[in-house]
Amino acid sequence: MNLLTKSAAEPRRASFALMAGLALAGAIGCSKNDTGGTGDQTSSVPASEVPGGGGGVDILFMIDNSSSMTSMQQKLVAQIPMFLTTLQSAARPLSDFHIAVISSDLGAPGDSTSSIGCTVDGDQGIFQSQPRGDCQAGTLAPGATYISNVGGVANYTGQLTDVLACITPLGANGCGFEHQLASVARALGADGQPAPAANAGFLRRDAELAIFLLTNEDDCSAPADTTLYSLNGHPQNLSNPLGPIANYRCNEFGHLCRDPAGANPGALIMPPLNPPADAQGSGTPTLGLVDCESNDTSSGMLTPISKFVAEIKALKADPSRITVGALVAPATPYTVEWTPAAGGNDDAGELWPQIEHSCGAQGDVAPLAADVTTDGSFGDPAVRITQWVQAFGDNGVLGSICDDYGLTMGSMAGKVLANRGAAPDAGTD
Repeated sequence: MNLLTKSAAEPRRASFALMAGLALAGAIGCSKNDTGGTGDQTSSVPASEVPGGGGGVDILFMIDNSSSMTSMQQKLVAQIPMFLTTLQSAARPLSDFHIAVISSDLGAPGDSTSSIGCTVDGDQGIFQSQPRGDCQAGTLAPGATYISNVGGVANYTGQLTDVLACITPLGANGCGFEHQLASVARALGADGQPAPAANAGFLRRDAELAIFLLTNEDDCSAPADTTLYSLNGHPQNLSNPLGPIANYRCNEFGHLCRDPAGANPGALIMPPLNPPADAQGSGTPTLGLVDCESNDTSSGMLTPISKFVAEIKALKADPSRITVGALVAPATPYTVEWTPAAGGNDDAGELWPQIEHSCGAQGDVAPLAADVTTDGSFGDPAVRITQWVQAFGDNGVLGSICDDYGLTMGSMAGKVLANRGAAPDAGTD
């Protein structure tokens, strides 16, 4: 989540720590084979998919690498052995696979990019393949950008579980405006542009595709020409038509919800910038919203969820060959809280909005939150990602980022095996 969201130490107050930085100058004044893709990461290839892969699976992990994600990345690492063991110990063990890892960082172009701790381009969906920290328990072959084992020929040394566990913890220095779904689409060339050259050969025509997301915030994917991450000539306070630069912009312009106590309780509205008349309390007003969904209308500023669903499903002639899963915070409860402003311009007395966690530590979650943790896990309502997963029907698996990950990872592995068993082999590479 970086500086513009909640830290592990002060998860509901550090949302606006970046604002001090925004007071600057007043207002802000190759070739490919089955050892994994290789090549210049700035070029592209003419197509995302290559022939072959019958009976195999291509697995993509999208790991949120924004701030405060370290403990949750480690929880995932702890479940990797179980996930891979399940895939490899079935009646028909998985012995033909590609496994790749990407981050949630697709940058945040605008007039305040560096001040919010982001870059313009981010990681661009390029596979992350380097061991992290001092982890050296198994390595990929030189030039390989993803894990591959086809026909018994592996492109790594050591145990598969160790190799993946060394790559998966991507750290917590990524952009806090996460583009989880756009990063997936970019990595696979599903967005209408060729996939990054470094990702070439990963996606195989006859292999099953499995996509797994780990993130504690909702998707904030926006078009390249967005003004969502900019001041746009306005101050860093509530007089800015988009509100202060913070993650709440992703809610305000990414979700539609009902206010059950409002004047029109049946209407879908954008989460408000200022406390409405029915907000509860005075010092730190709160507003509980319900039935939230992605704002795919003209008032939204994020990429429509329907677009991401269509793009991913179009990767396979038979979309039932695609399995998706996500460890995210529950989409409910959804509570807006207004807290004293920090680090803005002429913001004395202003109350700025943020979303309360839908799961997390006791005393730091929305009143109706069911998942209360003691391990440092927390998250905000994943409205858009939940909607995306549910669009895949029985091939979608959802789990809470605040719970033990074993059940969700096991369910994901089970779905992968079930789909693989249901589909006829189409030959090998």
